[in-house]
Amino acid sequence: MQKQNTKAVKISDIVKVNMEIIDEKFKDCPDLIKKQIFLTDNTEAYFLYIEGLTNTDLIQRDFMKPVLSMDYEAINHKNKVNNIPADGIKYNEDMDSVINNVLAGDTVLLVDGIEYAISVSMKKYEKRSIDEPEVEKNVRGAHEGFIELMNVNMAILRRKIKNSNLKFKSIKVGETTNQIVNIAYIDGIADPAIVNKLYNKISGIDFDGILSAGYIEQMIVDFPNSIFPQYQATERPDRATSALLDGKLVVLTEGTPVVLMVPVTLFSFFKAPDDYSTHWVFGSLLGILRIASAIIAIYLPSVYIALTTFHYYMVPFNLLIPLAESRARVPFPPIMEAFIMEIVIEMLREAAIRLPTYIGSSIGVVGGIIIGQAAVQAGIVSELLIIVVAITAIASFITPSYDIGLALRTIRFLMMIATAVFGVIGIATITILILSNLVILESLEQPYFQPIIPFRPQNLKDTIIRAPLKFLKNRPTSNRPMDKKRGKKQ
Repeated sequence: MQKQNTKAVKISDIVKVNMEIIDEKFKDCPDLIKKQIFLTDNTEAYFLYIEGLTNTDLIQRDFMKPVLSMDYEAINHKNKVNNIPADGIKYNEDMDSVINNVLAGDTVLLVDGIEYAISVSMKKYEKRSIDEPEVEKNVRGAHEGFIELMNVNMAILRRKIKNSNLKFKSIKVGETTNQIVNIAYIDGIADPAIVNKLYNKISGIDFDGILSAGYIEQMIVDFPNSIFPQYQATERPDRATSALLDGKLVVLTEGTPVVLMVPVTLFSFFKAPDDYSTHWVFGSLLGILRIASAIIAIYLPSVYIALTTFHYYMVPFNLLIPLAESRARVPFPPIMEAFIMEIVIEMLREAAIRLPTYIGSSIGVVGGIIIGQAAVQAGIVSELLIIVVAITAIASFITPSYDIGLALRTIRFLMMIATAVFGVIGIATITILILSNLVILESLEQPYFQPIIPFRPQNLKDTIIRAPLKFLKNRPTSNRPMDKKRGKKQ
């Protein structure tokens, strides 16, 4: 695709010349409405807008009708155009601005004899209702989620944070799509250096179109080869609000309900909004349960492979005999047996996600039961492995974040392969590699594995164990907040 000429073309005082440029740029664009009118003194003018992006009732009532009652002298003076009862009036001096405003949903007026265009924002938004996200359920919190419209998402945050310190830095990305990305932060809490760093990263994106927030994450991430997510995605406004109050930044992308929160740590992915809506004891128990489930989801199949392949002498004698009997009917080695069932579980998981809800739930339950029972009766897998795979699947579902769940699933397969070759040594090797990666990993140049490494004991009360709210008066230092206290009273 050829790059557009960067030299701006000034608006001509001859409206026909301007319309020739418009006709050339919008060739084969039948949704562009070009409405010719004449002022009271027969001066020719054109209204330009995209059908479907603008509110035609407002255009006719608040823009066209007042202009039709004006003459050339009234239009030619900018201070008199303010008589038009419309918000967001802008004046364009070049044709590129006219084209961009039309594509953004504005209505533009070109008048013969005037070397500027009048642009008015009268957009029409077709939107879905604000519902709770399907993948991030909440029990005691708000039941609303972001949608695809940027202005609605900004309004949701404004409604939750009624403070003028809530700021939005806008960036235009996408060589072809020209989408708007906003960085939300709270002035006085978020570190300006981190804000500028993220702004520069997003401004440097050179791509034709950003279809989702994941595009931005992949293009600005500090460690692109790491399997761990370094930006936290969410559709929940309450979670985004909590991140802003902690001093984090929230990236909103036009056209997608998913926002990104940064900087984050590994333990951020094991928290849910409900943890802070319940008693601190329950929140702590849930945090411990999620960490334990992640460990089970990673290690349990590998431990099964190691015990049945290399270290069977570690199995208690009472369990060894039933295990040997069930394994005697299986023609495959443990690694092949485990891989078959894990791949089947992953297939069922993806099928349940992609299919409609009422079909997906049936596929997950019926498919798991039928396939597991049939595999045991056919002698393809052992009874113990079915239990191992079922526990592993349940443990992996407990993780609140889909992104960290993908990382845990990938680690599980790598660890299974290493265990099949080296036994327990393979488990230890992969564990060391994962820990090494966590130690050097950063999220927007902030340590990813804190408060463990670097060790920051003051932040331990809000990681796995959640202290009572009255003891969480300090914001996490991992976000480098400017205002470290959650309140004015010390």
